[in-house]
This record gives sequence, structure tokens and C-alpha cells, in this order.
Amino acid sequence: MPDKKAVKREFILDMAFELILENGFSNTRIIDIANKAGIGKGTVYEYFESKEGLLLELLKTKVRQDYVNVCENMEKAPTCKQKLTEYFRLEIETTAKYKSNMTDFGNEFMKDKTEISLEIVEAIQGIMEMQFERLQNVIGRGIDTGEFRKVDARAAAACIMGSISFCLHMASIGMPCSEDSFLDCIFNGLLS
Repeated sequence: MPDKKAVKREFILDMAFELILENGFSNTRIIDIANKAGIGKGTVYEYFESKEGLLLELLKTKVRQDYVNVCENMEKAPTCKQKLTEYFRLEIETTAKYKSNMTDFGNEFMKDKTEISLEIVEAIQGIMEMQFERLQNVIGRGIDTGEFRKVDARAAAACIMGSISFCLHMASIGMPCSEDSFLDCIFNGLLS
């Protein structure tokens, strides 16, 4: 039988996550979370010492797990090219859940690092580094198998992550790029 305190803590996290996704971190107050969860404000503080502590827990659990899932699902594709295609598709799908891309989600908290804890910055950076490492590994395997030409896998991963991030930003302001056009540029480059 699940521990009642653990179930309640998870429920508070779920309600906070919904509100933060809907309203943003800055526009979500502890009282809003308490009201959505149907509990008193003090009860939230029994489980989390601050709104930042609650956010840190969300980053370490729910947000990180979403991006672990992206990376694990990408690995199911048979070829490295298909893995990168799947990564792009999954990144778009996960981003739609967050209504903005992870970079924008992180940027809200990283504008002034003195206002948030180093732990939050590190949690966001950890998620991005995990994605980067997985992407770099796929590119490296593609190079090793001859599927991709010899390039610096680290630079290629940075270019792809940056390009996806900007593509997602453009989509968030109503100027999406097509998946086919994006992937054509990634796989075929600009040279004729």
C-alpha cells in the first residue's frame, strides 16, 4: 500500500506542474497550488520548504523523466538517421507539452542566476547535458558505422540542439519550420 504522505506529495507536485505549465513559474503562487490541490497553503509547506524547492523537485523528477523518455525512445529507431529524426519529432512533442521549449523554460529561471538557487540552474543544465550527450553518442555511432560522414560529433550535436531550439522558438511565435525542411538541412546541409 502506498505511503499516504508520498501520495499527497506527488499530488501536490502534479498540481504545481500543471499550474507552472499553464501560467509559468513566476505567475504561480503557493496559494494557487494549494487551491488547485484542495489543501491549505501551510500543507504545501509541510512537503516543500519553498516554491523554488518545489520547482527543483519538479525538474529533478517530472521534467527530467520527460527528457529521459525522449532519449530512450530515440534509441529504439534502427538507424542513426532515424534516431535523429525521432529525436526531432519527440522534442517537438515534448515541447508541445511545455507550451514552449526547454530552453525558454530554463531561460525564465536563468535570467538572473542570483534570484534562483544554483541547484535549479544545475538541474536545468543537467537535463540539457543529458540530451546533448545522447545526441553526440548517436552521431558518433553514425560516424563509426559510416552512416554519417566524419565530422566533429560534439559540434554536430551542438548545431542540431541549437537548431531544434530555434525551430521550436520560431514555432512558439507562429513561424514554424517544417520537419522535412529541417531534417533536409540537417542531413544534406547547404552545399549543392
